[in-house]
Amino acid sequence: MKQRTRGLAMALTTLAYISEARPGLMLKDLKQILRRSREKNHRHAVTGYLVFDGTYFAQILEADDTVLDLLLPTIVADDRHEDLRLLLCEPIIERNFDGWCMGCANLAAPVHLDTSELKGLIRDVVGQRSLSLPDAVDFFQLFVSFRTPQQAALLTL
Repeated sequence: MKQRTRGLAMALTTLAYISEARPGLMLKDLKQILRRSREKNHRHAVTGYLVFDGTYFAQILEADDTVLDLLLPTIVADDRHEDLRLLLCEPIIERNFDGWCMGCANLAAPVHLDTSELKGLIRDVVGQRSLSLPDAVDFFQLFVSFRTPQQAALLTL
């Protein structure tokens, strides 16, 4: 099943990557990334989720494959991070993050919540060469599924 836009069939694809934030990245930088991403993603029907732990970014994106082909070089060239490693890039039948033009979990946020276990999950992903689609979706859905008010505070950006 493919999405249809203006009568043209589109190949829906997902990609996930991990990268290291440049030293000194500030909260204002993260907010700027999110603001611009949300604007562009809305225009180009890109959905996804970003996790930041103060050192690493982990991101999953879903869009038409031609959109991702154009988007990935701009992500790689962004000087706010380095050492980008693509963990997953494959076709999908339907979106897993349909409601998010760019959701975000900021584990570096000063909240009264022990995020060490969640940060440990990111460190586990850093050590991976690749992720299967189910593992990638499960990883990012974990951050989406926060329910308590303190946990929800992580998603305020």
